[in-house]
Amino acid sequence: MFMKADLHIHSTASDGGFDPEQVIMIAKSRGIDTIAISDHNSIDGLDKAFEAGQKHGISVIPAVELSTRFNDESIHILGYFKNDKFNSAAFKDILKQVKKHSLSKLRKALGVYGKHPHSNKYLSCSEGIHLLRTFDAAVVLAHPVRISEKNLLSILSLPFDGIEAKYCRNSPQYTDFFIDIATKQFSFYTGGSDFHTDKPRDLKHCFIGNPYLDSDEIKNFLESSGALVKCR
Repeated sequence: MFMKADLHIHSTASDGGFDPEQVIMIAKSRGIDTIAISDHNSIDGLDKAFEAGQKHGISVIPAVELSTRFNDESIHILGYFKNDKFNSAAFKDILKQVKKHSLSKLRKALGVYGKHPHSNKYLSCSEGIHLLRTFDAAVVLAHPVRISEKNLLSILSLPFDGIEAKYCRNSPQYTDFFIDIATKQFSFYTGGSDFHTDKPRDLKHCFIGNPYLDSDEIKNFLESSGALVKCR
């Protein structure tokens, strides 16, 4: 049974300070039995995370955090994959284009599936949602507490599957607010530490397990999202 989950963690596959196995070991030491490695525009750490999860008895959900823009504001989108489609050569190539901001090639690939509103220099929020759905991911708005008030309501109207209602830098009031929104508008909510490093100077993120989803919240997330769980 899944008891405690942190569904927003970074590793050295993007800008985190610990490799996937170290992340797994830290999670285990803190009583977290389920994690999602959600590196920025990268799935390079997932295979090592699955291997380490199997070794140390930690369930691992494959995920990614995609960088997009909405009205010139940076908006991050979490994708939780429902199958192994994320391992396809096509998806890996698309992530390379996202990292390089090579959007003409990327939009040509996305054009196979239809056109979506976009900015000139960055992947738009709508494009990001569409991209993740194309590769069978449940799509979640990351840390809405960090989004400007001028854009938040418009972004919440986009077709996300869920939102990250429990986040390390929320006040209790914001957590309650976003859980209420998720309950009314979306299929589920997630929660995570946005862990990058154990350095105390990192004031934007938190340590693994702060916060976490409890067993009932995990069950609702898995049933509603269809997210793939490895290593359980």
